[in-house]
Amino acid sequence: MKNKQTNCSAELMQPETRTLWARTTLRVATDKYYVVSLPTTTLSEAASLIAKEDGRFAVLIAEPDEVSLTIRDSAWKASPLRRHATAQSGPWRAITFNLDLNPAVIGYFAPATRRLADAGISIVPQCAFLKDHLLIQEADLPKATEVLERLIADCKKPCGPQSGAKPGPGHV
Repeated sequence: MKNKQTNCSAELMQPETRTLWARTTLRVATDKYYVVSLPTTTLSEAASLIAKEDGRFAVLIAEPDEVSLTIRDSAWKASPLRRHATAQSGPWRAITFNLDLNPAVIGYFAPATRRLADAGISIVPQCAFLKDHLLIQEADLPKATEVLERLIADCKKPCGPQSGAKPGPGHV
């Protein structure tokens, strides 16, 4: 059995995904962030640095090739770990999709990434258990926020036969 999709605002979207986007609000962090690559030997120090963020947005990813941090610029600039960085990028701004999501949800991120890519905006997705986040280059923040707010507004509009919207190609 095929899943039903709606074709509104020139994109196919599962009705459940559309409903989630209609309930989404954006939370934009006021801080600026850096994304940093460190050697794996710095994992303990990186974890200590993240622990000092005390409830602020921060990310640590440990993998076989690197330790990656997303950290406030002021914390990073004051950190002795800076001398170990193999790469860094910033300033970035964090946008949180302020909606608790079940990790089993499929396709929630897709409409946002598609619209941001179409607008020429680079993103770094970062996901937690409950919420999804995007890092946006600081210069692109106003445009990215506008694109995402438009997505949310489009998902709040009625869609389907009762709305007068015409199904497009691929509409099931």
